[in-house]
Amino acid sequence: PRLETGMHTAPIRRIATDAAGRWAVTGSDDKTARVWEVATGRQVSVLRPPQDVGFVGKLHAAALSPDGAVVAVAGWTKLGSETGNTIYLFDRTSGRLLGRLTGLESTILHLAYSPDGRWLAAMLGGKNGVRVFDAENDRETGRDSDYGDRSQSAHFSPDSRYLLTTSYDGQLRRYALQEGKLTVPLRAPTAG
Repeated sequence: PRLETGMHTAPIRRIATDAAGRWAVTGSDDKTARVWEVATGRQVSVLRPPQDVGFVGKLHAAALSPDGAVVAVAGWTKLGSETGNTIYLFDRTSGRLLGRLTGLESTILHLAYSPDGRWLAAMLGGKNGVRVFDAENDRETGRDSDYGDRSQSAHFSPDSRYLLTTSYDGQLRRYALQEGKLTVPLRAPTAG
């Protein structure tokens, strides 16, 4: 049984918008993602990936494609997968599940679409680094697992040619994207 409260009932871990700022998606420890119309603040849908007791189903990552058509959510999302954690892709308008990106080695802590909508980056817990997926066919195109700790943030350059990531290992990494493949990163240590 589910009780729909019309709002989140646990901490919101991530918020994302489309490029025009019309829609927002929030991902929460309450195991739901919610889509909002920014102009009115009205909730328009509730997305419910598979969930179970405990941590299973908590959402730490949410992203909205630049055109606002696709919502990507993930977190502690291993339920029903023998091969690892899953990113769920939903149609923003209908709330229908469009697909799954499976087999990720750890909890997904952050998701980001490139401004041109071609790539989806996923940042993983543990020392598992970053994965890049082609947003058109859901195929993994790039990865870097050479991280010393979990990574919780990724941002693309406005022209979608570069990806910048952060990690608890104290390194900022900048990758050039070549057809979704990641070049050897330029690294810079942080001062804190």
